[in-house]
Amino acid sequence: MRNDHKANREACKEACKEALTGAHGAARRRFIKESSALLASGLAIGFQLPAASAKGSNASGNASGDPRPQPGEFEPNAWVRVLPDDTIKLVVHKHDSGTGTRTALAAVVAEELDVDPFRVEVITPENPFYGDYIHPLWKVFSTGGSTSVALEYDRLRRAGATARAMLIAAAAAQWKVAPSACSTQDGAVIDKASGRRANYGSLARIAAQLPAPKEVTLKDPAQFRYIGKLQKKRGAAQKARGTFPYSIDVSLPGMLVAVVSRAPVIDARVRSADAKAALAVPGVRQVVQIPGRPDVLGGNQAGVAVLADDYWSAHKGQAALKVEWEDSPLETFDSSTLAVRQAAWLDDPVARVVPTIQTGDPKTAWPRDARVIEASYSMPYKAQNALEPINVTAWAKDGSIEYWGGLQVPSTVQEAAEVIGGIPAERVSLHELVSGGSFGSRESKYWLFEVTWLTLKTGKPVKLMNSREDEMRALFYHSASYHRAKAAFDASGNLITLQLRAVMPASAEQWEPGYFDRPDRMDYSTTEAISKYEFAYDAPHVDLGWVRHETGVPTGWYRAVSYIPNVFAVESFMDEAAHAAQRDPVDFRLAHMKDPRHAAVLREAAARAGWGQPLPDGTALGVATNQAYSSYIAVVARVRRNDKGVVVEKLTCVADCGLAVSPGGVEEQLCGGLMWGLGHATADRIDIRHGRVEQKNFDTYRVMRMSDMPEIDIHIVQGDPAKPGGVGELSSPSVAPAVSNAVFRLTGRRLRDTPFGLEAVA
Repeated sequence: MRNDHKANREACKEACKEALTGAHGAARRRFIKESSALLASGLAIGFQLPAASAKGSNASGNASGDPRPQPGEFEPNAWVRVLPDDTIKLVVHKHDSGTGTRTALAAVVAEELDVDPFRVEVITPENPFYGDYIHPLWKVFSTGGSTSVALEYDRLRRAGATARAMLIAAAAAQWKVAPSACSTQDGAVIDKASGRRANYGSLARIAAQLPAPKEVTLKDPAQFRYIGKLQKKRGAAQKARGTFPYSIDVSLPGMLVAVVSRAPVIDARVRSADAKAALAVPGVRQVVQIPGRPDVLGGNQAGVAVLADDYWSAHKGQAALKVEWEDSPLETFDSSTLAVRQAAWLDDPVARVVPTIQTGDPKTAWPRDARVIEASYSMPYKAQNALEPINVTAWAKDGSIEYWGGLQVPSTVQEAAEVIGGIPAERVSLHELVSGGSFGSRESKYWLFEVTWLTLKTGKPVKLMNSREDEMRALFYHSASYHRAKAAFDASGNLITLQLRAVMPASAEQWEPGYFDRPDRMDYSTTEAISKYEFAYDAPHVDLGWVRHETGVPTGWYRAVSYIPNVFAVESFMDEAAHAAQRDPVDFRLAHMKDPRHAAVLREAAARAGWGQPLPDGTALGVATNQAYSSYIAVVARVRRNDKGVVVEKLTCVADCGLAVSPGGVEEQLCGGLMWGLGHATADRIDIRHGRVEQKNFDTYRVMRMSDMPEIDIHIVQGDPAKPGGVGELSSPSVAPAVSNAVFRLTGRRLRDTPFGLEAVA
């Protein structure tokens, strides 16, 4: 799903331009009635949705099929709505999983509209399949790849500016003055000469009759009141009080709650299911077998669902269920030997290397008298473990199907409806909700296939819910990986040749079928950080490449995807290369670094962390960097030896993400990413033995806790005040190599396989 953003920059510009000026750009419509919008906007929790509000909506308009705005309502584009009662609504069409997307994107629209973004109501679109909401790069309805703010920034500024220009024109016509004689302030148009003032609501009826301007003037950034200045996030108070509504809170009339027992061995099928004890549990209504769909990329495993009046009854029914499973070809799969098999595959002449960077002549650039080093690195499978487990509600009836849930890729419900039920896209509707975390898990589709099957089989609304144990064993993890690197140096300790091979499966191709049939055989989601657009370093001869290795284990999206293993290998090896060349790790990187913004971030991080300054006994610093999503970051880890091994004492992080639209939100994302990366370094691991996932819950899959949190120092650099870069997945990849590099400087021991087990480091 994620493509190389630089390679597609011009295409993105054209797509955004088309979305702004094409047939959809001037659309004026109403989607569905306000009572149903309450659920989508996050204003109702723990309530029984009336049957009238649960009716399927027309995919191109409201429940009655009327695409026009309501009388008196001003809706100049897909993001701005002004009602005659002076209510202002901003539509955020990107999924928010707690990342602050609603805050940042609302601020972009509100800045140009000249209203306080925290004063207006932010809603998700009642019809997320409207053309204006399609991702300009991937051509599907999607949120991901740290692209939401960066790619939508210009488009949403123009949306707000367009609405503002039309409201000014409405006031000018009413007052019989030129539009240039008017200004705006805090949701009102002002006649600069007389001081007359008209709230936006009072102008809605007039503005709704005006044509949208083809060109608008955007604010001078020097006049920004909100962009680049926000420090708080929408919904924070509700979350602190425990009243914020999530998709797990959805309730529909006659709804059944489903839990699914999935194949304990990958690709196993159900031999028999004894439902007698499960059906005897009070509240349990049905037991339904779900066929596996391994023929579909990202499709579900076989399973047996218990459906009940409530979750607890379904959970108890699941415990009483007796299922026998067929044997599976993956009964012998053992992840503990995977790195060995990946290394062997790398040496197999049948394995094909897909080159990502080739400069100079790496095949002949290994001088006999040069010093050569070689190292390998591995990472295991990792689970997303979002705080709110996977859940979704679906209701199929009258040839249509309706979904409620937090989805990063709304297009997947259309696929699920078509694949499982033969329901065409125009008969599918979705109420998109905020979710309690994702980390890539809500980009998967297996659960949508399951809930679609269940609502079609039962004829009732069904809410599917994973327990933590269900979640841990549902597969579609971050893939395991193996890297081998090799380098040669000249007499001055500079790189002559740098070679790296990344061995891992292709990323889930469900969002871009057939990408691997391209002539270059390239998977951009698997070669992040080692492509010509993002690789930070230069040498006379560079040879980087990916070797595809499939295991049969279903893998899926994950926060920062292949940046995690690729940056771990590159930054660990650059440290090893610096040591072999007898160079300072920071100076060695700077000597080979290509991008001045990246170099500036590294220098700033080193200075803030006290690099080169005396340190207390028993402590050491390690550094790592990466660039991604048109942003740059450097992380310095300080580790300390104690009587229990080695602990991470402090993480210093400097990030240049261009324009930080919401600095408070950027800092939160960087901080969360640092903790996420620390988990990769010290804890995250899924083990598969005899085709079975061994981890069950947080007692066997340890996640970072508050007590694990080191001191954090985050500094944000506004490297490009005209354009935001990506942030959500930026900070995690550099943490593991920074920690391992610090451990080496402290102990002399190289840590090349995660998780490290710092308590055992001497």
